Amino acid sequence: YLEAKPRSRVYRETIQTVVTSRKFAMDDSKQRATELLSAMDCDVHPITECEDERADLHAVDNTATYLVEVKHKLDDSELFRDHAERMARGEVVSRSEPIAHNNRISGILKHARDQLDGTPGPRDAFRLIWFHADGIDRNLHWKRALSTFYGRVHLLPMKPLGEPIECYYFDYSAAWSLPSVDAMVLSDDEGLQLLLNEFAENIDRFCRTGLYQTFETWNAVTDPRKLVANGDILACRSDVPRKGDDIVLNAMREQTGVLYTVIRFSQHSTSATVDPLRVLKGE
Repeated sequence: YLEAKPRSRVYRETIQTVVTSRKFAMDDSKQRATELLSAMDCDVHPITECEDERADLHAVDNTATYLVEVKHKLDDSELFRDHAERMARGEVVSRSEPIAHNNRISGILKHARDQLDGTPGPRDAFRLIWFHADGIDRNLHWKRALSTFYGRVHLLPMKPLGEPIECYYFDYSAAWSLPSVDAMVLSDDEGLQLLLNEFAENIDRFCRTGLYQTFETWNAVTDPRKLVANGDILACRSDVPRKGDDIVLNAMREQTGVLYTVIRFSQHSTSATVDPLRVLKGE
């Protein structure tokens, strides 16, 4: 489950993989979060549902109380159904999906914030979003969630010319708009990462909790403050509106004295159906 650094996993599942139903996937995500929190020495209980939307889980360890709202992102079933039909007709299906801030995921995170804020609990309880990426495109969902939370892009220094570097808060950042959320746990079937919200009201106190220390021991914490201090990333600290690249690039030039250009990556894949008998016959 653990992952300390961004991944580049092979997109190897077939297009014909059955898409899990939404209800089952949500129950599975909650169960996964419950089991992992329990493994981190937390006493975990589901929060009783009521008319007002509330968080999913109440967790306690010997250092703190945590309210946890579990969210998940599945594949687009209609898109994959269309691809399966095209492949059944012998077509080769190619896709290109941007890895960037995603409005749909941003909406999911804001909804989670509202549920956490509406959940009664101790005044000193920490509020966490647990975001689980599932399906054939789980690697894409993971990367988009990270980019959405931190407003992440890559910048290429032009004057002077240099190597590409990640820049947080260049795009609109969900973390910036969620000061009541202390962190987001990002998970899938292969990885687990704690994303700190440096704009959270209780960030320093949260970093003294047992839960944080467990992730730190696993080398599975993303802390923008440390990454900036180590020179691993840039962070746009300007309050200019995130409405256009030129505006933010000018702010970064004022901040760093360097002229940058933006690099926006996409995930590309090509899928086709192969008849093994025809391959063996050399057809």
